[in-house]
Amino acid sequence: MKHLLLSILMVFSISILSAQSVEELKAMVSDKQATLDGLQGEIDALTKQIDEFPGWKVGGVGTLGFDLLANNNWFAIGTPNSGSNALGVGLTGYANLDEDKYFWRNGLLVNVSSAITTTDRTIGETDPGAEGNTITALTNQLDVSSLFGYKLSPKLALSAEGKWTSSLLEFIENDPAQRRDDEYGFALNRPGVATVSAGVTWTPIANLVVIIHPLGYQQNWPGDLISSPGAKIGAAYAAEIIPGVSWTSNLSAFVPYSSGGTVEHALDADETAFSSVAYDGGELVNWEWINGFSTSIWKGIGVAFNLGLKGNKQQADAGRLLGSDGTVNISDNPLQSYYTLGLGYTF
Repeated sequence: MKHLLLSILMVFSISILSAQSVEELKAMVSDKQATLDGLQGEIDALTKQIDEFPGWKVGGVGTLGFDLLANNNWFAIGTPNSGSNALGVGLTGYANLDEDKYFWRNGLLVNVSSAITTTDRTIGETDPGAEGNTITALTNQLDVSSLFGYKLSPKLALSAEGKWTSSLLEFIENDPAQRRDDEYGFALNRPGVATVSAGVTWTPIANLVVIIHPLGYQQNWPGDLISSPGAKIGAAYAAEIIPGVSWTSNLSAFVPYSSGGTVEHALDADETAFSSVAYDGGELVNWEWINGFSTSIWKGIGVAFNLGLKGNKQQADAGRLLGSDGTVNISDNPLQSYYTLGLGYTF
């Protein structure tokens, strides 16, 4: 009986000591975590000072997206023997200078993405049109902007901006009937827009810049697209919205003072036939909204997603009428868009 009581007492004592050891270890973990939280707070404060320190800041995100699709005798679709590949390459960069009395913000955006569908349209072994590549999409854009401002106060500045948006590539059509085109040519301002403007810039918070420029002029290409004086408004935002995820957004719009006019849109690449389209002042309003989301998983490498939205009736009509007989319904102003999802590198 004595041995049993001693055994029970020993087990009970060991349990008490073990419980005390666990509580001590938990207390040590809490102390270390408090120290770590304090150090992280100091690091965040130093990082904020670095971000707000005057001088040049350069950075950006590069994106590479690629996907493949193939069908073999899949008769549930109209082209049962077909495949497609899509490649998208994007670059968004900035170089910003912030001083006590002035700032200078410069941006660059490049986006090129294409989708080519290879289709087996076999009619006979001797049929020269049995196979071919059909271009299903080509989106490309070059966007360069420069905004200079003289500060009247920490949040308000007199400013002037120059912005140029242009195409980069166009199809080289060797066989318009079959559209077997996988070749591209370098093409600027087909279409293109250049805008210069002046007014005020408001910076309500550190990561948001709002532009209000009532003095502006916009030049549109190609051909006889209507150019006009007008007002430029816009906003740019860039920040880490949640830990590890960054968002950049750039919205710009141009409101012309022109009452409108008539444009002779070319119906063919050689500009031998034209279609006349009349525009009122409201139909000349155009806007563009570019968004980029990026994650940094390992040494700047992660996933990136870019989305571009645009409304520009003159450009839309020019694209819809080219290659048509001039009877295309152009009463609406369609939403134009592109997106790229793929591997990203933040620098």
